[in-house]
Formats: sequence, structure tokens, C-alpha cells
Amino acid sequence: MDSSAFFLSAGEQDISALSCFSERIRAEMKAQIKQITLVLATALGLFGMVFGLLFVLQLETVADSMPEPATDMVASTPTPAMEIQAKAGATLFRQNCAHCHGDDAKGDEGPSLYDLTRSDARIARIINEGIKGEMPKFGSKFSEADIQSLIAFLRTLKG
Repeated sequence: MDSSAFFLSAGEQDISALSCFSERIRAEMKAQIKQITLVLATALGLFGMVFGLLFVLQLETVADSMPEPATDMVASTPTPAMEIQAKAGATLFRQNCAHCHGDDAKGDEGPSLYDLTRSDARIARIINEGIKGEMPKFGSKFSEADIQSLIAFLRTLKG
């Protein structure tokens, strides 16, 4: 074997070794890129879910705190029947609501209930369904007549 054949053979071996080494590095880099991509995709997915939930929860809270136009409210001149209904509502209020809204309904843990601008339907819905994290549901405790009595009482709270 002459010396040029020996060098050619050694050179080919070096190229072959470099090629194997290069393929192994390329495979490792591909695996690392896949891992990084998976981590980034997971992080972005979690980020999107968190902010999506925050957005949804914030919209619900904002919608519950916005005053509604006062429609279908109790007439401004109370009738004897309305006064009786409001007295029944005052009793229900003292027994079920005063511990949060205060004995005078001017607020304590819960907000003041004076001069409400929400509609009777909206107030009834809040009493029935509550406000998540703020007020319990009373729909299973109060009848429709009880809720109307509470609303009649709330409409008497002025100034």
C-alpha cells in the first residue's frame, strides 16, 4: 500500500467520523428544538387560558356592577297593598340580608341598597342567583312573592 492510499483512506475515515458526529449533533439539536417548542407551546397555552378566564370573569363582574335603567319599578306613590308588601319585605330583609347589608341597609359587607337604579327584574335575578363570590343564592329559599316583597321594601329606601 502506497502512502497516498493510506492518506486517502485516513481522510475518508475522518470525513466519515465527522459525518456521524454531525448527524448526531443534528439529531440532538432537533430533539432540543422539539422540547423547547413543546415548553413554549404549553406556556403560551396556559398564558392564553389564564388571561381568557380573567377576561371572562372580569366581564361578569363588570356587568353585575353596572347600573341598569330603572324600568318596571314600583310606582312612586305607594298603595296600602304596597306598604303591606314592603313591611313583609322588611321582615325578610332583617332575617336574611341585614347581616351583610347592615340593619339599616346602608351597607356593611354588602353594598348599600339605598336608591337602587337596577330594574325589578335585575334585582330579582340577583336575589335568585346571587353574585359569585359576593352574595349567596336565595332562589331556593324565597318564593316569588317573597322576592317581590323584598323588592318593594328596597324601593322604599331613599336618600
